[in-house]
Amino acid sequence: MRQHHLEVTYVLGRFMTEHFIRVYKAFEGDLTAAIVLGTIGSTTIGAITPRLAGKPPRFPSTGGTRRAPAARAALQCDVDQPVDRIPRETVRRKIRQLVAKGWLRKAGPDKLIVTSLPDSFRGVRPQTLEHFYAAAQEILQLVEKRSRS
Repeated sequence: MRQHHLEVTYVLGRFMTEHFIRVYKAFEGDLTAAIVLGTIGSTTIGAITPRLAGKPPRFPSTGGTRRAPAARAALQCDVDQPVDRIPRETVRRKIRQLVAKGWLRKAGPDKLIVTSLPDSFRGVRPQTLEHFYAAAQEILQLVEKRSRS
Protein backbone atom coordinates (compact mmCIF):
# COMPACT_ATOMS: atom_id res chain seq x y z
CA MET A 1 0.00 0.00 0.00
CA ARG A 2 2.86 2.39 0.70
CA GLN A 3 3.85 2.21 -2.96
CA HIS A 4 0.40 3.51 -3.88
CA HIS A 5 0.05 6.07 -1.11
CA LEU A 6 -0.92 9.02 -3.33
CA GLU A 7 -3.49 7.14 -5.39
CA VAL A 8 -5.07 5.52 -2.33
CA THR A 9 -5.11 8.86 -0.49
CA TYR A 10 -6.90 10.44 -3.44
CA VAL A 11 -9.56 7.70 -3.65
CA LEU A 12 -10.16 7.70 0.12
CA GLY A 13 -10.22 11.49 0.24
CA ARG A 14 -12.79 11.62 -2.55
CA PHE A 15 -14.94 9.00 -0.80
CA MET A 16 -14.73 10.76 2.59
CA THR A 17 -15.49 14.19 1.13
CA GLU A 18 -18.56 12.92 -0.70
CA HIS A 19 -19.69 11.09 2.45
CA PHE A 20 -19.25 14.15 4.67
CA ILE A 21 -21.28 16.23 2.22
CA ARG A 22 -24.15 13.69 2.38
CA VAL A 23 -24.00 13.60 6.21
CA TYR A 24 -23.76 17.40 6.38
CA LYS A 25 -26.94 17.70 4.34
CA ALA A 26 -28.76 14.97 6.27
CA PHE A 27 -27.97 16.61 9.62
CA GLU A 28 -28.64 20.14 8.35
CA GLY A 29 -25.02 21.17 8.86
CA ASP A 30 -24.64 19.79 12.38
CA LEU A 31 -21.70 17.41 11.99
CA THR A 32 -21.20 17.26 15.76
CA ALA A 33 -24.70 15.80 16.18
CA ALA A 34 -23.89 13.29 13.43
CA ILE A 35 -20.70 12.26 15.25
CA VAL A 36 -22.48 11.89 18.59
CA LEU A 37 -25.38 9.89 17.12
CA GLY A 38 -23.03 7.81 14.98
CA THR A 39 -20.79 7.01 17.93
CA ILE A 40 -23.70 6.00 20.14
CA GLY A 41 -25.26 3.94 17.35
CA SER A 42 -22.06 2.16 16.36
CA THR A 43 -21.21 1.44 20.00
CA THR A 44 -24.67 -0.04 20.48
CA ILE A 45 -24.40 -2.12 17.31
CA GLY A 46 -20.94 -3.25 18.38
CA ALA A 47 -22.43 -4.37 21.68
CA ILE A 48 -25.27 -6.39 20.18
CA THR A 49 -23.48 -7.83 17.13
CA PRO A 50 -21.69 -10.57 19.14
CA ARG A 51 -25.06 -11.52 20.66
CA LEU A 52 -26.37 -12.14 17.17
CA ALA A 53 -23.47 -14.56 16.67
CA GLY A 54 -24.28 -16.32 19.97
CA LYS A 55 -21.54 -14.60 21.99
CA PRO A 56 -21.96 -12.36 25.04
CA PRO A 57 -22.16 -8.66 24.06
CA ARG A 58 -19.26 -6.32 24.73
CA PHE A 59 -19.86 -2.85 26.07
CA PRO A 60 -16.86 -0.59 25.38
CA SER A 61 -17.77 1.91 28.08
CA THR A 62 -17.37 -0.81 30.73
CA GLY A 63 -14.67 -2.78 28.96
CA GLY A 64 -16.40 -6.05 29.83
CA THR A 65 -19.30 -8.23 28.94
CA ARG A 66 -22.75 -8.34 30.44
CA ARG A 67 -26.21 -9.47 29.48
CA ALA A 68 -27.99 -7.13 27.08
CA PRO A 69 -31.51 -5.97 27.96
CA ALA A 70 -34.14 -8.27 26.51
CA ALA A 71 -35.90 -5.82 24.19
CA ARG A 72 -32.99 -3.77 22.83
CA ALA A 73 -29.38 -3.22 23.68
CA ALA A 74 -29.04 0.11 25.45
CA LEU A 75 -25.76 1.94 25.50
CA GLN A 76 -24.33 2.63 28.92
CA CYS A 77 -23.69 6.25 28.11
CA ASP A 78 -20.58 7.72 29.62
CA VAL A 79 -20.12 10.97 27.71
CA ASP A 80 -16.38 10.89 28.26
CA GLN A 81 -16.00 7.47 26.66
CA PRO A 82 -17.97 7.46 23.40
CA VAL A 83 -16.93 10.91 22.15
CA ASP A 84 -13.80 11.68 24.12
CA ARG A 85 -12.43 14.39 21.83
CA ILE A 86 -15.53 16.58 21.92
CA PRO A 87 -16.09 18.72 25.01
CA ARG A 88 -18.34 16.98 27.52
CA GLU A 89 -20.92 19.77 27.65
CA THR A 90 -21.14 19.83 23.84
CA VAL A 91 -21.87 16.09 23.84
CA ARG A 92 -24.51 16.52 26.54
CA ARG A 93 -26.14 19.37 24.59
CA LYS A 94 -26.16 17.30 21.38
CA ILE A 95 -27.66 14.34 23.26
CA ARG A 96 -30.44 16.60 24.57
CA GLN A 97 -31.08 17.85 21.00
CA LEU A 98 -31.12 14.30 19.60
CA VAL A 99 -33.55 13.21 22.34
CA ALA A 100 -35.77 16.22 21.58
CA LYS A 101 -35.80 15.25 17.87
CA GLY A 102 -36.75 11.68 18.80
CA TRP A 103 -33.57 10.11 17.39
CA LEU A 104 -32.39 9.02 20.85
CA ARG A 105 -34.37 7.89 23.87
CA LYS A 106 -33.19 7.93 27.45
CA ALA A 107 -33.61 4.49 29.01
CA GLY A 108 -32.47 5.55 32.45
CA PRO A 109 -30.09 8.13 33.85
CA ASP A 110 -27.05 6.69 32.05
CA LYS A 111 -28.49 4.77 29.08
CA LEU A 112 -29.44 5.89 25.60
CA ILE A 113 -31.13 4.04 22.77
CA VAL A 114 -31.05 5.08 19.12
CA THR A 115 -34.74 5.10 18.24
CA SER A 116 -34.75 6.27 14.64
CA LEU A 117 -32.71 8.01 12.02
CA PRO A 118 -33.63 11.30 10.41
CA ASP A 119 -35.65 10.75 7.23
CA SER A 120 -33.03 12.75 5.36
CA PHE A 121 -30.38 10.20 6.43
CA ARG A 122 -32.14 7.06 5.22
CA GLY A 123 -30.70 7.33 1.70
CA VAL A 124 -27.20 8.07 2.99
CA ARG A 125 -26.58 4.55 4.30
CA PRO A 126 -27.11 2.68 1.00
CA GLN A 127 -25.23 5.41 -0.90
CA THR A 128 -22.34 5.18 1.54
CA LEU A 129 -22.11 1.42 1.16
CA GLU A 130 -22.24 1.69 -2.63
CA HIS A 131 -19.61 4.43 -2.72
CA PHE A 132 -17.40 2.64 -0.19
CA TYR A 133 -17.56 -0.56 -2.25
CA ALA A 134 -16.66 1.37 -5.40
CA ALA A 135 -13.74 3.10 -3.64
CA ALA A 136 -12.51 -0.23 -2.23
CA GLN A 137 -12.68 -1.81 -5.68
CA GLU A 138 -10.79 1.12 -7.17
CA ILE A 139 -8.06 0.80 -4.53
CA LEU A 140 -7.76 -2.95 -5.11
CA GLN A 141 -7.48 -2.37 -8.87
CA LEU A 142 -4.76 0.22 -8.29
CA VAL A 143 -2.79 -2.15 -6.10
CA GLU A 144 -3.21 -5.07 -8.51
CA LYS A 145 -2.28 -2.92 -11.52
CA ARG A 146 0.84 -1.57 -9.79
CA SER A 147 1.81 -5.03 -8.55
CA ARG A 148 1.79 -6.41 -12.11
CA SER A 149 3.92 -3.60 -13.51
